[in-house]
Amino acid sequence: MPKETFYNLPEEKRKKIEDAAIQEFKDYSFDTSSINRIVESSGISKGSFYQYFDDKKDLYKHIISIIVEKKIKYMSPVMMNPFNHNFYTLMREIYKSGLSFAMENPQLLEIGNKLIADTTHPIYIEIIDDNKGKSDEMFELLLKNAMERGEIRENLDLKMISYILSSLNLSIVDYYTKLTNKREYNEEMMVVVEKFLDFVQYGISKIEGDGSND
Repeated sequence: MPKETFYNLPEEKRKKIEDAAIQEFKDYSFDTSSINRIVESSGISKGSFYQYFDDKKDLYKHIISIIVEKKIKYMSPVMMNPFNHNFYTLMREIYKSGLSFAMENPQLLEIGNKLIADTTHPIYIEIIDDNKGKSDEMFELLLKNAMERGEIRENLDLKMISYILSSLNLSIVDYYTKLTNKREYNEEMMVVVEKFLDFVQYGISKIEGDGSND
């Protein structure tokens, strides 16, 4: 993460560096992005860059943290009152919030798309490892609340289910991108999300009396 010298900069100068980095990582993958272009666009020297960040990865992870923080703000109105919703409604609202974030922040969305384009890349693996624990904790909290309200079975291994849901959360985005061949999101994604939530709620077992085998 950034060095203390970066946080000591005037806010306007910090934002100029961050904006230049966002533009660079939007236009280029992590491997093809350039510190030279970032420093030129932000109006700082290359020497100053290394006073603020250890390397390109340090800056990249800082930009990813900005994206995560901003996305959380979109979810806050829903997450502030989790007891007012059942588990599946809450999941749906979380995805709607995420969709709103994606549609209103196309630059940040494109950075995320470039990141998930290669799930074998070391930077992807490192960032997922850094953030997945927070996602697991969120799902575990939601599941505990759901269990207390009697919405899910009491014999579930919540840590395991939380881990799986967190992983599926990443997979559904990847699936939508490959299914539609689109790098932007729109309301069509909620159709895919609804199918995913139906799977989470009902699984794949035939419900007796549903006539699916008639």
